[in-house]
Amino acid sequence: MGTTTYIFFRNVKQYNEASDAYANAIDGNPGNDYQIPEPYFSVKDQPERIKNFRNQVRQNVDYSVLFFILFWGLNVVDATVDAHLKTFDVSNDLSLQIRPGFSPLAQTNGISLVLNIHPKPRQLAGLK
Repeated sequence: MGTTTYIFFRNVKQYNEASDAYANAIDGNPGNDYQIPEPYFSVKDQPERIKNFRNQVRQNVDYSVLFFILFWGLNVVDATVDAHLKTFDVSNDLSLQIRPGFSPLAQTNGISLVLNIHPKPRQLAGLK
């Protein structure tokens, strides 16, 4: 989340610089051209290029906000799942077995994956 925050503030800074450079480039006053920073100064005679860059950076600002919200939501989901599974039994009593099986509905034989969960007796006593 720190990365998306950094990218957001960097994009906002670039957007403000590009907006100021565009405003100075189209005002028709060559006396304030010294205020245009170097990446934009070389194209001050082509204000449409500055405007296009400004619009692209604005789109990047929107995307960085979207990614921040997405990553924050994933962080909340991860914390919720971790809290829910905090007391999950991961002892050696858990086993996954492959067994032959018969489906009465389809009247066919097959292979089944069976997960055996054997809770410890002291855990069952606490649930009463």
